[in-house]
Amino acid sequence: MPFEVHPCNLEDLPLCTAIQWQALASNPFWQVHFPNGGTQDLQNCMTYHTEYEFNNLDLYVFKAVNTSRPNDILGYAKWTIEEGNLISGADAGKTTTGEQTATQHETATDSPSFCPPPVADEDSNDSLFKAWLPEVMDIRRTYLTGTRTIMLDDLCVLPDHQRQGLGTLLLKKFLDFADNRSFLPCYLESTPVAFHMYLHQSFRKVDEVEIDLANWTKGYGMYKTVMMYRDASGALDRQGDETM
Repeated sequence: MPFEVHPCNLEDLPLCTAIQWQALASNPFWQVHFPNGGTQDLQNCMTYHTEYEFNNLDLYVFKAVNTSRPNDILGYAKWTIEEGNLISGADAGKTTTGEQTATQHETATDSPSFCPPPVADEDSNDSLFKAWLPEVMDIRRTYLTGTRTIMLDDLCVLPDHQRQGLGTLLLKKFLDFADNRSFLPCYLESTPVAFHMYLHQSFRKVDEVEIDLANWTKGYGMYKTVMMYRDASGALDRQGDETM
C-alpha cells in the first residue's frame, strides 16, 4: 500500500490528536497519567494547544496518508525549532498534554489569550507528571540550551497501520527537514517501543528518566523515557550509547 506525507492543515489537527490517543493507548505512562483514557475534554485541550501554535513559523506538523485515499490520515509527526532559550520548569508544567508535549513556547503560554479548555481533575494524574518533569527539564536544558535544535514532539501512527513503514516515512520527512532545510541537530524523547526505530536513523541515547508508576497505580512498574540526540548530518557530536 503506497503512502505519502503532506503538511497538515488546521482542520487536520483534531484527527491528529485522536491518532495520538489511539497510538499511545497501551503506553503505561499514559495509562497512569490519564486514568480515564482520551476523554473528549482532554482531546479538546491537546488540540487547542496545537491549534494555538499552528501559525508559529517554528512549528511543523505533517501527516501520512494512503495515496489512494488522501483524506484518511494514518499517522502524523510534529516538531518545533527550539531557539536555545529553554523555558522554565514552572512554565512547562502549565500543560497536562502528555509525555512528549510538556514543552510549550513561552510566548504562547504566557499570552493572556492562551486559555485552553478545562480538564477534570480525575482525568489527569498531575502528580505523576510533576514528579517526572523536573529531571526531564534538566536534560532538555543540556541539549536545547545555547543552540538552535529541532525537537521531535510527536510521531504517532494508528495501531492498525503500525509496522507498515509509516513511522519510518514520517521520521525520514523530519530528518530530511533537519539535514537539508534547517541544517540543525535533533532531539527527542522516545518511548521504549520506538527506541530502535530512532536508533536505526542515527539517533543515539544520551540520557534517560525512570519513574516507578506503581507509586501512583498498583500493578504497574518502572517506566523509562529515553532521550536521544542526532546532529544534522547524522553523526553524533555528543557522546551517546545504543543500549536501553
